[in-house]
Amino acid sequence: MNVLAPSQPLVTHPKRTAPFNEEPGYYESAGLWLYGNTRLLQSPLIAMSEAFGLPIHSEQSLDSIERESESVVLNGKTLVTGIHSPAHQRAAVVPLRWGAPRIVVFSGGFFHHLGRELQTEPFRTARLWRYEWDPNTDLAVSLRAPDRLPTFAKHNPTVDRLIEKICKREIHGILFSA
Repeated sequence: MNVLAPSQPLVTHPKRTAPFNEEPGYYESAGLWLYGNTRLLQSPLIAMSEAFGLPIHSEQSLDSIERESESVVLNGKTLVTGIHSPAHQRAAVVPLRWGAPRIVVFSGGFFHHLGRELQTEPFRTARLWRYEWDPNTDLAVSLRAPDRLPTFAKHNPTVDRLIEKICKREIHGILFSA
């Protein structure tokens, strides 16, 4: 019989040796990987719920998401978004235009989305506004370890739900305040 000894952990995550804005780390109590400015979790958070769901947005709908995102950013709120669909990408680029911070939820590990050096903006349009990812400004969040591949889906309900939970401050183990 092949039984695991009780002292053997099933999964172990590496311990962080530096602050989150210097290296990705596993935030064990929340079950999330974080990289960047974790202080953003203490700011007023908002998501563009119109960006959730199937990626079948008209150009008018995408323009509306972009305008609403701009209003949110200019009102001092921190936008929480994904990058897996055109709607999320339209929202995610707005804070870059205004030099504002954002929280970006990834479907995969940080190395896939930000490159091996964790410096590349995660999609082409974002690189027009800021060439490199700035961990002192933005926060990256993922359920997957830094070296894991993403789901490659343009419709990702798991990421949408995580964005909602972050905005509603429903992630157990993270100390939110607003």
